Amino acid sequence: MASTGPTAFRPGRNEDLEACTHVWKTALDDYQGRLGQPPVPDDLTPLRRLLGHLLATDPDRFWVAVRSATHGAQGDLLDRVIGFTAASVRGDLWFLAMLFVDPRAQSAGLGGALMDRAQAGRDVDPGGPAVPGPDEPHQTGIRRWGMCTDAGQPISNGLYASRGMIPRMPIWRLFGEVRRWATVPTLPRTLEAVPFENLVAGEPDGHRRLAGAVDALDAEIIGSPHAADHAYLRREGRSGFLVRERGGRPLGYAYGSGGGRMGPVAALDPELQPSLIGVAIRSTPVLGPAAMWVPGAADVALRALLQAGLRFDGRPGLICWSAADHPFERYIPISLAIV
Repeated sequence: MASTGPTAFRPGRNEDLEACTHVWKTALDDYQGRLGQPPVPDDLTPLRRLLGHLLATDPDRFWVAVRSATHGAQGDLLDRVIGFTAASVRGDLWFLAMLFVDPRAQSAGLGGALMDRAQAGRDVDPGGPAVPGPDEPHQTGIRRWGMCTDAGQPISNGLYASRGMIPRMPIWRLFGEVRRWATVPTLPRTLEAVPFENLVAGEPDGHRRLAGAVDALDAEIIGSPHAADHAYLRREGRSGFLVRERGGRPLGYAYGSGGGRMGPVAALDPELQPSLIGVAIRSTPVLGPAAMWVPGAADVALRALLQAGLRFDGRPGLICWSAADHPFERYIPISLAIV
C-alpha cells in the first residue's frame, strides 16, 4: 500500500483489531531489534482477545490513527491503521493499556494525539478545552491515572510523566519453576481457599455473594471494583480462589492457570501473599514454568518467589501513577495492560 492522505483519528472498531496487533508487533520488533533482542512471537491470538476485551468494555477509550492508502490494481483507497491506543476506566481509575505507533509514522506527534483522545474519551479539537488529566478539572469521576511502561523508553515515558503519570516503581516479570515450596507455604489452619466455582455452586445466591466479596476486596485494596476484568480472566482460563477465615471474612484472592500465567493476587495483609501464590500454584498444576508480573512494592511476594526458584526475566517495566499512594503493596496485577 502507498499512503496518500493526511492522518485521521477515529474510535476503534472490531475490524481494526487485526491491524492493531500488526502495529503492536511491528513497533515492538523494531524497538527490540535495535536492542539486539529477538522478535516477539508470531501468534498474536491472546493479544487480539485482550484488545477485543478493552474495546468491548471501553469503546470510547480505544482510538486508532489511520491514513488513506491505495490498494490493488484499481487504486482503491482504504484506511490503514498506523497507530492505536486503548485504556480502561474502572471506578475512579483511568489506566492506559497500550499506545503503539508504526515506526514509520513515529516522531510526528501521533502518540500524544492518540493519548489525548483516550484520556478525554472523545475526539479532541486541538484548540478546544483541555484534555482531562491529573491536573485539570473535569466531571468524569476519574481521580487516579496510571499505566505500566517499558523502562527503556525515555521519550514515551517523558510523555506519560508530563501528563502526571510519574514513574513510581519497577514491575518485574518473574519466570521459572518452584523448587523450594516452603517459601510459598500452605495457608494457616485458620484460613481456607475456596475455588470460585465451588462458591457459585455451593452457596445460596452464589454468584451474587462471590461478586460481592471480590468487589469489596477490590474496593478496599485497589480502590475500585473491576468485575469486567474478572470475567475476562475466566474466559482466558484462569482459575480464581477466594481466601477467607474458615466460613468467615474474605482476606484475599488469587488466580492461577495450567498454562503458567499467575495473578492477579489481592491480599488485605501483604504478609499473606506468599500463601496466596502457593494456593494458585498448587491448585492449578502448571505444565512447565510459572510467570507473573510483580511490583517492586510487593516485596514480600517478590522475595518469596525469588527464594522459591523463579528469576527475573528481562528488563523491568515501570508503574506510572498520578499519586504517591498506590495499591501495589497488597496487589499483584493481571498484566501490564490491565490492573
